[in-house]
Amino acid sequence: MSKPLKIFDEVYIIGGPTISNPSDCMVYLVDCGKELALIDTGLSEDISILEENIKKLGYNPYNLSTIFLTHSHIDHVGGVLSFKEKYKCKIYMHELDSEPLEKANQKLTGAYLYGVKLKPCKVDCKLLGSNGIVKVGNKTFEWFHTPGHTLGSISILLKTKDGNILFAQDVHGPFLPEFGSNLVDWGKSMKKLLSLNFDVLAEGHFGVYKPKNRAKEYIKNYLVHYGQI
Repeated sequence: MSKPLKIFDEVYIIGGPTISNPSDCMVYLVDCGKELALIDTGLSEDISILEENIKKLGYNPYNLSTIFLTHSHIDHVGGVLSFKEKYKCKIYMHELDSEPLEKANQKLTGAYLYGVKLKPCKVDCKLLGSNGIVKVGNKTFEWFHTPGHTLGSISILLKTKDGNILFAQDVHGPFLPEFGSNLVDWGKSMKKLLSLNFDVLAEGHFGVYKPKNRAKEYIKNYLVHYGQI
């Protein structure tokens, strides 16, 4: 496994297929001053590698205050209960994807595909509507409801001194009936993302795309692939 990776000052990748677990999504860490925030938590309830990667970057995991979950699939939420129980983090998630996690729905979360038994986890802050802002320490996270992959998928825009990062997990799909996927809704969501001002795309499984033209081209290519443009 490789080491955690720096995207910008204060923004890092601490988990992913070559960093923590072959089945993990990309897990992102943001330094928010006196607090830390995570975007997604990977597949496993064993979070020891993620904790070690936080420490390798010089941070204290006990400063974790906030976890944003981009959607309810097991490879993105599997570690959330462990983080919540150990570090008392607040969990943010769109209301339309919170129920599968809170009820540990093995089908909607895709847990059955991995042979994993998901444990239920309460979502502290259910995001409502189409967009909003969450402040964590000295950072402002702007979230957008981007349904398609799941009903309650969200994407997050973070503006930093080095540039704007768009955390858009699972741009590539897949789109399965058992997930409640909707390709038309996904197409609208991706076009919404393309209208935003971002310099870096931090995707859910394939890492970081930059500069801006390459980041936007990544999204456009999938729109073409799925016949939505």
